[in-house]
Amino acid sequence: MWLLLPILVYSLIYLYVRHIYSYWRRKGFPGETTAFSWRYLKQFYRREFRHVEAICEAYHQGRDRLHGIYCFFRPVLLVRNPELAGNILQQSNGHFSECKWDYVKGYRRFNLLEKLSPMFSSRRLSPMFNNAQHVAQHMMQHLLDREQQGNVELDLQRLLRIYAVNMMGNLVYGLDVNNFEQTDHILNSYVQHPSQYGMLQSFTLRGTPQDSRLSSRLKDLIKQNVELREQSGIMRKDMLQLLVKFRNGNDLASDKWQVDHAFEEDKLMSVKRLAKVAEDLLHSALDSIASTITMTLYEIAQQPLIVEKLQTEIKELNFVDGQLTFEQLEELKYMEMCLKETLRKYPPVPIIERICRKSYTLPGTKFSIGEGKTLMVPLLAIQRDGKYFGEPLKYKPLRFLHDKSQDIGQRRSAFVGFGIGGAQCAAQNFAKMVIKLALVKLLQNYHLELDASATVEVSHLPAPFISSKGGLKVQLKARAILTQSNYLKSSKQI
Repeated sequence: MWLLLPILVYSLIYLYVRHIYSYWRRKGFPGETTAFSWRYLKQFYRREFRHVEAICEAYHQGRDRLHGIYCFFRPVLLVRNPELAGNILQQSNGHFSECKWDYVKGYRRFNLLEKLSPMFSSRRLSPMFNNAQHVAQHMMQHLLDREQQGNVELDLQRLLRIYAVNMMGNLVYGLDVNNFEQTDHILNSYVQHPSQYGMLQSFTLRGTPQDSRLSSRLKDLIKQNVELREQSGIMRKDMLQLLVKFRNGNDLASDKWQVDHAFEEDKLMSVKRLAKVAEDLLHSALDSIASTITMTLYEIAQQPLIVEKLQTEIKELNFVDGQLTFEQLEELKYMEMCLKETLRKYPPVPIIERICRKSYTLPGTKFSIGEGKTLMVPLLAIQRDGKYFGEPLKYKPLRFLHDKSQDIGQRRSAFVGFGIGGAQCAAQNFAKMVIKLALVKLLQNYHLELDASATVEVSHLPAPFISSKGGLKVQLKARAILTQSNYLKSSKQI
């Protein structure tokens, strides 16, 4: 009798697992064939701990526009066609929107990201540009100090991560922070890349709460700054100012920066919710900005002709006392092509993942995806597919100049950049401003030479990063076009 009990338990477990791993076949979707074998266990491990690479492999194994796969005990629908993916995310009417941006105040329910999107318009970013240049100057001063000490070799990836942290601290948290010098600042906790903690990065457990003490300290920073702006009338042209305006029910689309104060009970957001929005912006933008600048410089440093073209384009800008205007960033057409090529080859979000919030019939198909099921769009695999881009592993910015192929419409739909449809990054204008500013400053003042003896390996977590020991080692050589005296003069103008 007792021998039958474990047999019964094992049988029930087997039937349960078999039921899960036959989901797509039962629903009639094209999908992978599952089998309890050593090969499939290895595949399961890769999807759990080498997630991005494994999903790219699943993309190439499929043949249809839709391909059902399994990640741990989760059925996942892979959308292999970029046009279909765009239609799903644009026309789904909230079926696949992220829950973290939902907000309810009284009887009002709205999507915070949609309401906050005017924050990232050119009209709002232009007045912030002086603050952004001030942050960039911290980086240039740090490099000048190292140059004077005779230390011209550095980890470029770490340098740019500190720059990105400083930028987020200045424009999102309203702090004049310089982590090149203030190594004990709370935001310095974000300088270290998550890969350096030495832990396995689980796909299933990646959504577990992180260090709550750090979140609490960031909330205290926000609370102090919000009180200064609401009670003391301090006004600063940055993202935090706009978040405070939104909290008080002000129109973000107007040109005003002053806060029209509302009664506490009429405010749209609590300070706690505002702090959560700021932290979400920090997490979502930090890796994207740092990785995009790093991978752009890594690629162009291997092609001196591209660097020469970029430096010529920068030289033609009309600098005033060594400073740019926000509008001049739009004149950098070749840099824009380089940025697009980086986003194609190294998308900061390599996989768009959404949970279906209620049953939805996929447009142009006979299939429906059920509530709670996961939909994925493998951007990295699509944008490296030779069907859409010739020589996909080569870095060729001019592919975005003129596309004379017959597949121009198909190719345009395959390039996603900062997102697609309802999964498009609302802060892409802000990210491009920060990225271009760093590229201008570095290429205007320095020649970059990669360490020829170092092996460079690129991994994803999920944003791309240099996983080689020592990061991205480069040697900086000052350019003659800007003398040190003029450099120091320009630095005092900010």
